[in-house]
Amino acid sequence: MFKLFTITEATRLLPVIEGHVATLQRASHDAEELKQRLAVIGQQRSSGRTAGGVESQNLLQELSFLAGCAHAAKAELDRLGVELTDLEGGTVAIPASVAGEVVALTWARGQDEITHYRRLTGDADPHPLPSDVRVQQA
Repeated sequence: MFKLFTITEATRLLPVIEGHVATLQRASHDAEELKQRLAVIGQQRSSGRTAGGVESQNLLQELSFLAGCAHAAKAELDRLGVELTDLEGGTVAIPASVAGEVVALTWARGQDEITHYRRLTGDADPHPLPSDVRVQQA
């Protein structure tokens, strides 16, 4: 069973969610850069231009560290009951009830408040929250 958030609870949780999403985005970006550097070292090694052993090992350790950071951030989102729906866009889905219907509140990193939700009944389009349930972040 999962927790259904109220709009107020979800809004209060946004700074925590934002931090975990930011960690995941940074780790993903940094990991891609490290993979590119490893690929260059691999090409240089195969052509005999450099040994690259120590540098490769350091980059692999950095990748391992980033994977650990990403795993911890994702595990924390999971523990909270928040689903990361788009890493690049920083979009999450937060389970809630709106007008008696179980829905997913949608929020993206950089937004000041939760303004939309999507139905769980096959209609994936976001719908604006009714004005009487919207909460401004303090």
